[in-house]
Amino acid sequence: MIRTILLSFLFAFTFSSCTKEVREDEKKSIKTADEAAIREVIENYTTAYNTGDIETAAEFFDSNYHGIVADSSDIIGPEAMRDDLLQYRRQYPEGKWETKIEEITIGDGYAYVICSSSFLMPNPIEKKPSPIYSERSIRVLRKGKNQSWKIFRFLATPTFTYE
Repeated sequence: MIRTILLSFLFAFTFSSCTKEVREDEKKSIKTADEAAIREVIENYTTAYNTGDIETAAEFFDSNYHGIVADSSDIIGPEAMRDDLLQYRRQYPEGKWETKIEEITIGDGYAYVICSSSFLMPNPIEKKPSPIYSERSIRVLRKGKNQSWKIFRFLATPTFTYE
């Protein structure tokens, strides 16, 4: 009798441990998939801007987006962001953003992405793009009902400006 009870406990403990381990693997798998999707959003946004496709670039922003840059007192929403992208593209048609993702933290439907970005312009002397502006930013992405990630908040501070 005692042997049966001990075997039952051992079986239950073993089975519950296996179940717990699977759940942890599932969490890691979801986190890995989310991280890949978040990287894709940042990369696709940058590519859309760099190719001049501002409408597609604007689609990567959440409808409740708010952004601010440290040297500005303006907090802008999605429409103002789209207008700013159009203005920058007209002003610097040959300019390209280069963005490096440094860190991604994911939790509860939000992701915090720390990036270093530089805006590059063709340098006629060196015959290659050179940075004219660099910044560090925190981009907060929010997971939507359809499980897609959108840029929800953006805070940036300049680290280099060529004038």
